Amino acid sequence: IPLPPSMNPTVSRLAVVALPLFVVIPAGAAIEPAHIAAEARWMVHADMNALRESAIGKQSIIQAEGARIETPGGKVGINWARLLTTIGTVTAYGTTLAPDAGAIDGTLLVHGTPELRKIVEGLLLQATISEPKVVAEITDLPFPSYAITPTADKGQAALEVIIAFPPEPVVLVSRTKPQILAAREVLRGAVPSLARAPATSLRKFLKNAEGSYLFAASMVPTDKMFPAEGPPARMLKMAGAGSIAIGEKGPDTFVRAELVAASSAMADKLAKIMQGFVAMFSLAETNDKQLAEFLDSASVNRNGDAVTLSLAYASAKLAAMLQATQQKPAERPSGPRVAPIVIGTALAQWQAEPAPGIEVSGSAALAVRTIENVTLKNGTTITLGRNNNG
Repeated sequence: IPLPPSMNPTVSRLAVVALPLFVVIPAGAAIEPAHIAAEARWMVHADMNALRESAIGKQSIIQAEGARIETPGGKVGINWARLLTTIGTVTAYGTTLAPDAGAIDGTLLVHGTPELRKIVEGLLLQATISEPKVVAEITDLPFPSYAITPTADKGQAALEVIIAFPPEPVVLVSRTKPQILAAREVLRGAVPSLARAPATSLRKFLKNAEGSYLFAASMVPTDKMFPAEGPPARMLKMAGAGSIAIGEKGPDTFVRAELVAASSAMADKLAKIMQGFVAMFSLAETNDKQLAEFLDSASVNRNGDAVTLSLAYASAKLAAMLQATQQKPAERPSGPRVAPIVIGTALAQWQAEPAPGIEVSGSAALAVRTIENVTLKNGTTITLGRNNNG
């Protein structure tokens, strides 16, 4: 939920503690289709229990432990490991996807322990007293509910969010009261759920979630979520639906992405495009053994109109990369960051001398450089690259 920088300390504390309600992070338990509406066209599922056991999750918790929030009595830290134990699974679903968050309809279901409900509802009640213009209690729903309406930035509409606590052991989060009530009816079994939906619906993707800790699927065209001319948008225009699953198997984190094309001809083109990307990456040489294994693990398979991309990478390496992104500037390597331009083996590299001023009518002298001991054979590719600005 986007919150403006000028948000006051009370709501900031509420947002920090309630953060797990709104951020989907890696998970690992089976999806419960009986909790998802039959008309759902997209869904995201996560399980916080598996997060604590994954290499990436452990590193995330370590970094989060250093977070502090301002209070009238000073800075206060949060025991994230303990807080996350109160959350079981997180599932979001809806029928519409759009770049504008305000246009997305959907409901978030958070299953957790009784302590989770007590913590969140207690903070919401406190906020209704200290910040009544931002957090208000809703009295026309059949169970405790609260509306959060942060002060919007100039030129932007306020995005109201409703957090509800029905009798079932779940916390519901949505933008409208009808969506909250509809989600509750699904939980009660009073309306059809994905468990009884046709096999041609979103239900057909659930088999792809096996062994994953984060899963997302959509029957909604998602090409508008990316720049119109970007490669992802062009590829998604060729597909009518798809899913992605991320999990941890042994020492590796795996990713499986499936795109379902609108026709056999489109599936053939999509497979060739994805195979081209994989082949291009496989030609790159690297001294990083783990990265080489990652590139080699990528594979593309086609089954009818479905095209699947699979790959894996060492979880420990990913955790180390995550740790590196959180390093303080003083801890990071000094010197300018140079974009990598080497694909294959570097034969020679040098710093060009500043070119003297040349008249438009004049001609520049050619600079000659000889590279010794280079063996050429049929099929050899030589690449000349240049880094600008040094």
